[in-house]
Amino acid sequence: MGESGGDMTGVARELAEVFGVGELVRISPVARGAMGAVWELRTAEGVFAAKELFWFDGEVDSVLPEVAFRAACAESGVPSPAPLAAANGKYVVRLGSRWWRLYEWADGVAPGPQDAEATAWLAAQMGVIHAIDWPGGSTEVVPWYHRVDVDWPALVLEAKHARVEWAERLDQLQPRLAELNSIVNTTPIGDQVWCHRDLRNSNVLRSGPNTLLVDWDNAGQLAPHRELGALLMPYLHSPADLRQIADAYRTAGGPGRIDDPSGFATGLAISLNFLHGQASAAMDDAVAEQHRTFAAQQVVDLLDTLPTLELLEQAATTIRST
Repeated sequence: MGESGGDMTGVARELAEVFGVGELVRISPVARGAMGAVWELRTAEGVFAAKELFWFDGEVDSVLPEVAFRAACAESGVPSPAPLAAANGKYVVRLGSRWWRLYEWADGVAPGPQDAEATAWLAAQMGVIHAIDWPGGSTEVVPWYHRVDVDWPALVLEAKHARVEWAERLDQLQPRLAELNSIVNTTPIGDQVWCHRDLRNSNVLRSGPNTLLVDWDNAGQLAPHRELGALLMPYLHSPADLRQIADAYRTAGGPGRIDDPSGFATGLAISLNFLHGQASAAMDDAVAEQHRTFAAQQVVDLLDTLPTLELLEQAATTIRST
């Protein structure tokens, strides 16, 4: 997590004071990712989830649409822990050089990435969210979900020059990369609604009969069928799972429909953009060795799971017939 609980005591005490949640008892690390770390903040008044934001841009009011959107989804039956406001009414605070948010504590364990039952639950929540067609927030098109502007031949040359172990595999997959890239960049954006935009099993918390959807930080606009296609990407090889997940979405009132490979355009965009980013990081000497090692493994995993056009067509047919 970067710092021990002891080193964090001073920050945690100030955090508890700023949010007005009582005297600090202790703070403990829970998990961390590329964008932030989660801590368990225990005070005299209860337990809270403190989220440290690694890359926040400093516009504290930028989270207000997300806060309102999550609340609207909760009112419609999508269960999730609520964010808490500080004494000054802000949902993001800066303590020293760090940015923080605080949430209700939620017990639970995240299901595995191939747990189709959990993904079907997510699909049902997605259906409810899409059907709301929340009218708040801004209208924007985020390129990460819609475009891939990568010179793959140049990346191959760079990989060969760097003599990385995955250079040859990347070269062999150039035709497939070009084909998938074309699907992404020729697919219309579509009519957008507000979405969670990070629906994956790692953002589900299960505790007994209770299941919660967490991490709403990426909420924003996306066409419903695009978010559905991204959710289905891990199950392209399993017609039974595709049917179960798509059926859960439709039963919950989800309006998105996938008729052909273009329905997976956003899932492909995320994978290809991530592949490019990780490949670049793996070859960047300015990046710490542990991060280069992590990035290299991500590249290998992504190259091993790149779908073919035939597989996308078969999956679309399965979903269309559900």
